[in-house]
Amino acid sequence: MKKHIAIAAGLAVLSTSAFATKARMNALGQGDDRGSFYIQDSRNVFRNASDVNNMTNYVVTEWGTAAATEDSVTAPGAEGGFFRSAGQFNYGVYLGSDIDSQNAAKTTAGVLNQDNKIDLFFGGDMGVKWGVNLGYSSSEDEQAAAHKKESDSLSLGLGVEKGPIAGYVNLGLKDESKGTTALAADKWEADTGMNIGLSYDWMDYTFFADYDKTGFEKTITAVKTEVEDTTLTVGVGHSHEVSATSRLFTSLQYVSDKTEQKVTGASKTEVSKLPLSIGFEADATSWLALRGSISQNVIIGSSKNTAGKKVTQANTTDVAAGATLN
Repeated sequence: MKKHIAIAAGLAVLSTSAFATKARMNALGQGDDRGSFYIQDSRNVFRNASDVNNMTNYVVTEWGTAAATEDSVTAPGAEGGFFRSAGQFNYGVYLGSDIDSQNAAKTTAGVLNQDNKIDLFFGGDMGVKWGVNLGYSSSEDEQAAAHKKESDSLSLGLGVEKGPIAGYVNLGLKDESKGTTALAADKWEADTGMNIGLSYDWMDYTFFADYDKTGFEKTITAVKTEVEDTTLTVGVGHSHEVSATSRLFTSLQYVSDKTEQKVTGASKTEVSKLPLSIGFEADATSWLALRGSISQNVIIGSSKNTAGKKVTQANTTDVAAGATLN
């Protein structure tokens, strides 16, 4: 069982269910750094920057470690920030986000990770809610390594919301690392990452579609490798208020993921799955919220290798639980 704890302070206008926490998303079976496609949560500002207008005036901190494993729910990284309203506009500053950092691939390559990222948010409501998210990080190491190491990244998020319709575009404009301990000429460079999506609310249902493309090119010890990953997600989510203090969340999605590696002995993996998720959340007291979920691939859930051979994904059932102290 996966357990998550988050502490939030200064929540002037938010209800217990509306915290901006990865812990809450993981506990409810969402498992996405950008938040949920259909559950209302201020974490969603990383998916659609216009959400900076929906939840304001709060501070959030997430416990973690500097030696965190990327996107890990058992060893997450420390992060947090604040969001405020100022007249007709809303803004926020967030520290330590590792969304689309691809640090796992960087660590394997021996180059500097994307560290100490800062995200700036700004938005407003002029009949149409809009928002912008600008992310930046930069670091270097010329002490411990035989050759100087550098890393720089820049990202841009744009989002709009009008009534039941919302859309967003998130771009990884730059994510580049130069130099390793072995060679100054070694480098790692991400492709222009692209995350595009639309959603439509109808009664208690949300229909959504999301396209995500990432990849990178690295040259380590004169060996060039290219990796590209594309994911298409289409689904529907339902939020049901069981009582004034408890909520039930269900979703069904179709996910198609393709990963291709171009190098000597090139490989390609295709995964198709239909994950069903059921989550429940309850306010135990005014200062404690409890939640849990179960998810599993239903009907289909298989992957194909380079030769096109298919194998069913085994034991995809996952249970998660968590709590929030307000």
